[in-house]
Amino acid sequence: MLDYDLEAERYDETRGGLARATAAAEAVRALIPGGTLLDVACGTGLVTRELAGRGLRVLGVDASAGMARVAAGRIRVALGDSRRLPVRDGSVDAVTTIWLLHLLDDARPVIAEAARVLRPGGVYVTTVDKRAAHGPGGRPDPPDRAALVVAAAAGHGLRAAGEAEFVGHGQGRSGPDPVFRLLAFGRV
Repeated sequence: MLDYDLEAERYDETRGGLARATAAAEAVRALIPGGTLLDVACGTGLVTRELAGRGLRVLGVDASAGMARVAAGRIRVALGDSRRLPVRDGSVDAVTTIWLLHLLDDARPVIAEAARVLRPGGVYVTTVDKRAAHGPGGRPDPPDRAALVVAAAAGHGLRAAGEAEFVGHGQGRSGPDPVFRLLAFGRV
């Protein structure tokens, strides 16, 4: 797995930079209400900053000190574990986990935490099927598989509320830029 502390300073330039961040932010923003957004695994904060520029009050959380250090120059950020978020129950209007679930062994604890911190009427948005966007290969049953994410969300009172796609500019490995899928879930 990538060492995010070591990669933090050059991460954006190797992952599509502002073009990718803008595409992701526009797609996410179309799925969430206004208010307070908690961006879990915010990385360098580039996508989060773009979301803040679209009328949201944002807080980023990342487990990597290197990523959080870069993000601190762009957004309000805290070090934290995605399975134990440093946020009160029912305190945010939206939670995002963009490009996180595919990295985990088990996405369910992160989805449970997203549900815990959402206010009633809040929305959780996540990327799903990331490996599929890059073509064949990867794990046979990835933790970000849409069916698994939908089932886990339902188990925590989250219901399907929409979906969107965006192009991952600068992320095409040997062909065209991949298209990433977002799923949104509403807190009842």
